[in-house]
Amino acid sequence: MRGPIDYIVVGFKGPKFNGNVLKALGDQIDTGVIALVALAVISKDSAGTVTSLDIANFGDAYAIEFAQKYKSEDDNLVTDDDISEIADLLENDTAAGLLVVEQLWAKPLKKALIDASGVLVAEGRIHPDAAAELNEEEE
Repeated sequence: MRGPIDYIVVGFKGPKFNGNVLKALGDQIDTGVIALVALAVISKDSAGTVTSLDIANFGDAYAIEFAQKYKSEDDNLVTDDDISEIADLLENDTAAGLLVVEQLWAKPLKKALIDASGVLVAEGRIHPDAAAELNEEEE
């Protein structure tokens, strides 16, 4: 049984990377909140040329450690079509990270719901910006 699987694509100007994002991601993996399903970094240079980047080549010691420790067992999960779709969203001289994670925290809840004969009726996500608006309305 798997927990919910989500993806996000985060854009970066520049592109300039440091190990902070990978460290935060590694912390969540290590604490068992999420499992890394796939990770890809895509760059689009000033001429519009798209490149898929290997995080182990970022020149940061933690990036190399992260790549070795959390390497996906199936490198084919992110396809050329996925990279092309993300590249279409990018402006020149930017980059994006594609992160696919399994929400491990939800697995015990999912099991309890199944054991209680619960069925999924609807699902969705409220973006944090929209949630902030909800908080403002309550005040």
